[in-house]
Amino acid sequence: MVTFETTDRLMKLVSFLLLALASLIANAATLTTNEVFVRLQASIESGKGFKELVEDLKDLENKELEAILKEYDRTWPQLLGKYLKDYQEFVKAQFTGEPKTEANREIQKHRAAFMEIYRLGDGPMKPLLKSTSMPAVKALKKLIMPSTKEIFATAPLALEQQRKIILILAKFRDAIVETAVLHDENPAEKMILQTEKDTIASFGGLPPDGLRIMKENDKIAEKEKVTAAEREGIHEVNEWRILLGLNALMIDSKLCDASRGHSEDMNKGGFFAHESPVPGKKTPWDRATNEGTKASGENIYMGSQSPASANKGWFYSPGHHKNMFKAGHKRIGLGRYGSHWTQMFG
Repeated sequence: MVTFETTDRLMKLVSFLLLALASLIANAATLTTNEVFVRLQASIESGKGFKELVEDLKDLENKELEAILKEYDRTWPQLLGKYLKDYQEFVKAQFTGEPKTEANREIQKHRAAFMEIYRLGDGPMKPLLKSTSMPAVKALKKLIMPSTKEIFATAPLALEQQRKIILILAKFRDAIVETAVLHDENPAEKMILQTEKDTIASFGGLPPDGLRIMKENDKIAEKEKVTAAEREGIHEVNEWRILLGLNALMIDSKLCDASRGHSEDMNKGGFFAHESPVPGKKTPWDRATNEGTKASGENIYMGSQSPASANKGWFYSPGHHKNMFKAGHKRIGLGRYGSHWTQMFG
């Protein structure tokens, strides 16, 4: 059984932290002994923020800020660890026992409905992509990858209060770090939000190989300078695939280059086709070979700079849809130029 000791135990730790800070800052230039305690305590209770308090921190010397951070971190890890442990236990409870059994039934139902439509011919498939296939994907995401907001919709009030306090304290810690210009420190608030998402993913039943590939893709994209929009588009396709029980696709940066090049050719050349008039780049296979890789499929789109719009256009188009969700694909590339997109598979 999951229990939450938020109000008493957590607030005792918070009070200890704030009192320690108040004592430490007593000798600081512009802040009185009790001021930080009172103002940060008020922020925790009201949730209105502490912008003015952060501004006052800027009057302190770096050595004073570093001392504050050191004192802060005597208690902060305990508060953070307690919250993350309680959060993990609550999330785990949502994905075990009867809730998990019922969810699995729904997951299999939605995946079966999607694949039944996937096997249809283009004509019968087209109207069902909007009415059934996309709703199935959205339902799967809610079942397997609910947002933190959706998780907290059924969370105990104690856990909600605990999270509220932790995020306020995390933001204050980040403000100290930013004011002291400590670049080697990881932002506490960002870390908490990411840990919450990772916790959901770990219990939600997503395939470990798929999650591993998606994390590896982030490293590849950064190293090979794949643009943010292209990364976003690839991530969305992989998310859809693993929700459906398909394999995630590894980023092939050479396919990205080939895709981006074709998008540029279409944009500048005033054509929209898989067959290019550019010498040596006639077919997708030619373009992949030119970049030192191989391709097994290609989708093209024009009309928006948004990766979500491109993916949606392909999702609702039977031929492109079948390409995106083909089980045999292993690699993916995506390239944008202007409002032209090319998506390649290998």
